[in-house]
Amino acid sequence: MYRFFLQSPPIGNTITISGADASHIRLSLRMKPGEEVIFTREGVDYLSKIAEITPTEVVAHIIKTEPVSSEPALNLTLFFALPKSDKAEAIIQKCTELGVKEFVPFLTKRCVALPKGSKTERWQRIAEAAAKQSGRGVIPKVSDVLRFDEMLTRLPEFDPAFFCNENGGERLSLPAGTKKAALITGAEGGFELSEAERIVTAGAKSFTLGARILRCETAPIAAAAILLHLSGDI
Repeated sequence: MYRFFLQSPPIGNTITISGADASHIRLSLRMKPGEEVIFTREGVDYLSKIAEITPTEVVAHIIKTEPVSSEPALNLTLFFALPKSDKAEAIIQKCTELGVKEFVPFLTKRCVALPKGSKTERWQRIAEAAAKQSGRGVIPKVSDVLRFDEMLTRLPEFDPAFFCNENGGERLSLPAGTKKAALITGAEGGFELSEAERIVTAGAKSFTLGARILRCETAPIAAAAILLHLSGDI
């Protein structure tokens, strides 16, 4: 069944949408009144029946409301050092499918590609498309690119915060009952030693993904999958 995210909550038992999603329902999917569709907002599914389709709007009536069963209990934020090329897009797409709830790109001394203008809107669209495809209950938030020092100031929000350290660390483990965690990964070439020390000083726990060297776009996907598995979601 087709799924669409709501930008605002329903009014009573009625959902009205316009814009790109309404056009997609009318022109691309060619749906008709009487057909059922799922609208989602903030982790809640609204199973609805289309009542009216106009050139500008789609109006539907809610049949049933229930929590989204696919949304993970672990609130996982991924801090990833900005990679070159389109690797950031792959990281956001795949980790959205896995269940990451927020993405925070940041800059390190070894970042090869410095941002030329903001790509946040494009990355947000990629997260939304991946959330629709994978049946997520929320659209992950994509932050603007932060400086290294700005990234460090956010780490106290999380307990635990895990730092993927190419110089070694413990195997990933998740304390029982963890509801909110952070994952920090590097760009091509990893981190300068001074940066790694500052991340640990800020409270992050170093971990290793084994003896093999993973690409900067592979490590966050692998680590996110492990943490969501440890939380019982995968």
